Amino acid sequence: MLKLLQQPYPFPHKSLGACLRNSLIEGAGVALFFIVFQPFGLNEWKHPHKLWVLMGFGAIVSICTAFNRLVLPALLPKFFNEQKWVIWKEIADILFLLLLITCANMFYSKLFFHYLPLTPLGFIAMFLIVALVGLVPISFGVMSNYILQLKKYNQTIVVQPHEKTIPETKAIISIRLIAENEKDTIEVNADDLFFIESSDNYSTVFYKKDNTLQKEMLRSSLTRLESQINSPDIVRCHRSYVINLSKVEKVTGNAQGYKFHLQSLDLTVPVARKYSEIVERFK
Repeated sequence: MLKLLQQPYPFPHKSLGACLRNSLIEGAGVALFFIVFQPFGLNEWKHPHKLWVLMGFGAIVSICTAFNRLVLPALLPKFFNEQKWVIWKEIADILFLLLLITCANMFYSKLFFHYLPLTPLGFIAMFLIVALVGLVPISFGVMSNYILQLKKYNQTIVVQPHEKTIPETKAIISIRLIAENEKDTIEVNADDLFFIESSDNYSTVFYKKDNTLQKEMLRSSLTRLESQINSPDIVRCHRSYVINLSKVEKVTGNAQGYKFHLQSLDLTVPVARKYSEIVERFK
C-alpha cells in the first residue's frame, strides 16, 4: 500500500489559463447540479433569490479550486514540486480542497440555512455533503487522468546508434557560454556537452572533458545560455533543463512524463509534457 502511494502521479497544476478554465467549469457543474436536482431538501426551501443562492455554491467551488491550484503552490513550492508529485500528495491535495470547500460552505450556508450549526458536528455533516457531491467526479477524474498519462508515457525507447541526431562525420561545433558578468565563460564542443541544469540564478553545465564528467556553474539564466547555443540537437526539454539529444541512450516514462537516460551516466533528465514531441525523434 505504501509503495502504491509513492508512485508518480501527473502534476495537476498547470498554466494560469488552464487552472482558471478548469475551476470555472467545475464551479459551473456544481451550480448546475444544485439548480437542477436541488438535493438535501433544497427543493422545499423557499427564498426570493433561490437561483442566485444555489449558484453561489458553484462560485465557492470555483474560488476554492482556483486558490488550491494557483495560490497554494506558490505558498508551498517544495510540497508542490512537479518532479516529486506522487499519489499520496494528490490525495492530500484533494482532501485539503474538500476541507477548504467545506469551510467556505459552512459560512455561506449559515447566511441562508440557520439550522446548520457552526459546530464540529455541523462541520462533519457539511464535509460529508461536499465529499458526497464531489466523490464521483473527483474519483473518475483522478483515475482517468492517471490511466491516460500512464498509457501515454509508460514506454521504453532504446536509441539505436544510427538514430543519433549528430553523425560522427559532422563538423565539430564549438559552444561558448558566457555568464551575466560577461567575464566567466565555458567553452566546449557541442558533442561533449550533456545537459545544462538551471537552479535559481545559476546554471550548471555538465560536459565531458578527458573522458570525465565535468560540472561547472555559471551565474546566468538557462534561457540566456540557451540563446548562445547554435546546435540543433541541443534543445530545451524542461523549464530547468537543456539537453544534448545526441547523448540520449534511452527514453523511459511514467505517469508524470518522459525521462531521458544519458550515455554512460547514471543520470536522467525530465521531459516536460509541453516538450514531449521531442521524444518523437527517437521513435
